[in-house]
Amino acid sequence: MKTAAGKTTPAKTTPDKTSPDKGATRTNKPSAPALPASAAQQALKVVRDGFTMPQTDYDQLKALKAACLKRGVDVKKSELLRAGLQALSALSSKELDARIRALVPVKSGRKKNKA
Repeated sequence: MKTAAGKTTPAKTTPDKTSPDKGATRTNKPSAPALPASAAQQALKVVRDGFTMPQTDYDQLKALKAACLKRGVDVKKSELLRAGLQALSALSSKELDARIRALVPVKSGRKKNKA
């Protein structure tokens, strides 16, 4: 940028709002695991989906979320569900079958509105 006197001055920059020197707060969320170079280059495709679950299971999600927050870990419901999927994937076939059979079946879909 040139001034009226013809001198060049550096352009003004605005500070980054997320820079650590500005006192930005961060949660104690664990960082994502390091991915191989090929996987890191590909963005993860996310899928939005809806599902039905009993109120008791939904209450368990809220309780787990509260327990994590109490320990300083900010977690989303979707992250809890993903962690549960990883835990189920680690089970043997017998253990997985037993867990699935122990679930109470629920009617899928949405309630019809009486409009």
